Amino acid sequence: MQYALHPARLRIPATGALFSGILAGTLPTVLAGGSSAVAVAAAAAISAAAFLLFERRTAAVFAAGALLGLFSLAVHQLSMRFSENYETLLPSRSCGGSAVLRIVDPRISALPGIVPPSLVRAQVREIRLTGETGFRKASGILYLKLPKESAPVLRCGDLLTAEGVFSLPAEGGALLREEADTLTRVEPMRNFSTYLAGRGASRIFRMREGTVTGWSPGLIGRICIVRDQLLERAIRGIENERLRNLAAALFFGTSGGVDPANRARLIESGTIHLFSVSGMHVAMLAAVLLLVLRPLPLRIRYLSLAGFLLVYTLSTGANAPAMRAFYMIGLWCVLRSLLLYMPALHTLLLAGGILILAEPFLMLDMGFQYSFVITAILILAGERFDQVSELLGEEFRCMPNSPLKRVREKRLRRGWALLFAVGACLAAFLGGVGISVYSQGLLLPGSVLANLALMPVVGILFPVLFFKLAAGMIWSGFDLLGAKILEWSFLFMEQVTRIAGAGFERIPAIRPALPEILLFYAALFTLLGTHRSLPARIAGALLVLLPASWIFRAEFQPPALLVAAGGGAEMPVVALHDPAAGCTFVVNADGFETTTAAADFLLKRGATRIDRLYFSSARTGNLSALAQLAPRLPVEAAAVPELDRYSHAFRRKFEEALPGCPLSSSADGGSYGPFEIFPQKNGFELVYSNPCTTFPIRLSLETTDSGCLVTLRQPGKRENTYSLLNSNVPEVWEYEFR
Repeated sequence: MQYALHPARLRIPATGALFSGILAGTLPTVLAGGSSAVAVAAAAAISAAAFLLFERRTAAVFAAGALLGLFSLAVHQLSMRFSENYETLLPSRSCGGSAVLRIVDPRISALPGIVPPSLVRAQVREIRLTGETGFRKASGILYLKLPKESAPVLRCGDLLTAEGVFSLPAEGGALLREEADTLTRVEPMRNFSTYLAGRGASRIFRMREGTVTGWSPGLIGRICIVRDQLLERAIRGIENERLRNLAAALFFGTSGGVDPANRARLIESGTIHLFSVSGMHVAMLAAVLLLVLRPLPLRIRYLSLAGFLLVYTLSTGANAPAMRAFYMIGLWCVLRSLLLYMPALHTLLLAGGILILAEPFLMLDMGFQYSFVITAILILAGERFDQVSELLGEEFRCMPNSPLKRVREKRLRRGWALLFAVGACLAAFLGGVGISVYSQGLLLPGSVLANLALMPVVGILFPVLFFKLAAGMIWSGFDLLGAKILEWSFLFMEQVTRIAGAGFERIPAIRPALPEILLFYAALFTLLGTHRSLPARIAGALLVLLPASWIFRAEFQPPALLVAAGGGAEMPVVALHDPAAGCTFVVNADGFETTTAAADFLLKRGATRIDRLYFSSARTGNLSALAQLAPRLPVEAAAVPELDRYSHAFRRKFEEALPGCPLSSSADGGSYGPFEIFPQKNGFELVYSNPCTTFPIRLSLETTDSGCLVTLRQPGKRENTYSLLNSNVPEVWEYEFR
C-alpha cells in the first residue's frame, strides 16, 4: 500500500487567520499610499501563499479576511468620491475660505476652566472658498485649530460658522543633499498626515474668527451633557486649576488640560498614557462597575456593563485604545451572558480586525500600535504567569489544612502579587520599547519603576471617584473628602513622575531599521508563546542583543553635522551631535519643517537632550518652532549673542515655550562653552572647538535670494562648500566627521 506524502501545514486559530487576512488586504494599500492595484495584487499573492502554508479551512478564513479588507478600502474610496467630501471640492493646496461645521469632539467640555484640546474634531456641512458667493454642501471630517485669542466657547454638537484656512498637513520629510548633488527624500519619524488619516480626516481648518449659530447635539452631544454634569461633580472641591484639568483628562479624556510642562514630565517618565483615556481606564471602570452591578442577575449584569462602557467610551472621544478595550470587554460580556467563553487573545484579534476595517489607516497610528501590541504581550505574559503559579501552588494541594499552611499560602500570594505587578510593568515596557525607539527615539527604563509606583494609586482613583459621586449626594463632607483624596493622589503622581523623569534619564539608542524591529517583536512573542527550550533561548538572546546593539551603536558612531534650510524658514537650522564628547547643540528653531528635520536627525542618532540651544539673533522668528522641538528633546540651556531692550517679544515667547530654561548672552557674562556664534551681515558663523574632540570646525552660513550657502572649514582639510536651495520643501545637508 502506498501513502501519499503531504507537506506539513501550519495550524493557527480562525481568529488569527481572519486578522492576518484583514492585514493582508489593507496593509499593502496603506503603505502604498492608497494604490488599489497594489492592494489587489498583494492580497491575491498572499492569499495564494496561504493555501500552500495553511490548512484549507484556515486558508479560506484568511482569504475571507483579505476580501473584507479590500471591501473596506473600496467603501472608503467610494465614500470619498460620491459623498461630496470636502476634499474633492478643494484645490490640492492650502486655501482660504469659510465653513459651516458641527463640533463632534466629545473631548471638549462646556465647563469653565476645562482647557479644550489643541485640535477639535468637526464635521463639515458646507464650505465656501475665498472669492465664491455662496456655500456648497459638503461632508467629511476635519480638525479645527482654534485661535489663541478670542476663541469661542464650544461644546459637542455646536454649529459653527467660521472663516480661516483649509490647511493641508505637512507631509514631512526633507530633501537630503548629498555630495554628488543628488537629492533623496528623508522620511520623517512622525507624519502628521498619517495621524489625521487614521482619524478619517485630511485637513486642518485654522480658524481666524467664528460664531456659534446653533446646536445639533445628536446622541453623542446628549451623552456629553450628562458627562459634563458628572465631570462638574467629579472636580468639585478641587481648588487647584491644574489638578482639576488633570482629573478631567484622566477620568473623561479632556486631554487639552495637560499643560506643556506636565506633558514633558509625563513623557520623560513614560506615564503619559495615564492622562489619555485608554484600554487601562476602560478596564478599571469595568472592574468597579462589575462590583456595583453585582446584585443584578447574571445576564442583565453583563449586558448592562457593556452598555455603560459603550457610553463611557463614546463620551471620552472613542479613540482606538479605548475602543479596542470596549470591543474586547463587550464581547466578553455578551459571551458571559450566554455562558460561553473565548480566550482573551482571540477577542483582541477580533477587536483589532474591527478597528482596521473601520479605518484602515489606523494601523500606522502609534496609539493603535501601542495598545494592540502591549495588550497582546500582557495577555501572553498573564497566561504564562498562570501556568507557573499553578505549578508553584501544587504543593499546597497535598498539605493538610493547618495554620502553617494558611500562613505560607498568604505569604506566597503576597509575593506572587508583587511579582505579577513587576512582571506586568516589565512586559508592557518590552512591548512598547520597539515602537518607542523607532517612532519617537525614546528608551526610558525609568518608566517601569514609575508605572509600578503609580499602579496602586491609579487603581484607587475610580473607586474614589464613585465614592465622591455617590456619597457626595448624601453629605457634602463626603464630597470634600473625595476631593482631598483626589488632590493628594494627583500630587503624589506628579512627584513620582518628577522623580522618575529627573532620576532616570533617557538611554541613548539609535533608530534601528524596520527589519530589526520586526525581529525584536518576533522574538518577544516567541519567548512568551513557545514551550520549547531552544526557541525560547534564541528569542531571549535576541531580546538582549538587539537593544544592546542599538545602545552600543549610539555610543560609538562618529560626530555629525546637519544644516537645514528652506521650507518657509528665514534662517537655517544647524544641529551638531558629538557622542564621544557627550554634546548636542542646535542653532535656531525657525520653521516647522526645518526644526523637525533637525530633531529627527538627532533622535535617529540617539541624542537624548540638547545641551545648548543657540540663536543667531534675538528675533522671534528664530524660535517660531520651539514648541515642536522642546517636547521631543529636552533643552538644558539656551544662549543668544545679545539681549537688549528691544528683545521683549523674544524673551516672552522663549519663556512660554521653555519655562525655567536659563537664557544667557555674551553681554551678561553667559558662557557659550565649546560652541560660539558670530552674527554676520547676511547670516552667521559658528565655531566649535571642544578639547575632548579632535575636529575643531568653523561653519559659515550665508543667506541669499536663492538659498543658503554653507561653507565648512577644518584645519588641514579642504574647504567644503554646499548650496541649499530655497524652496517649499526644506533641504538638508549632513556631514560625518570621520
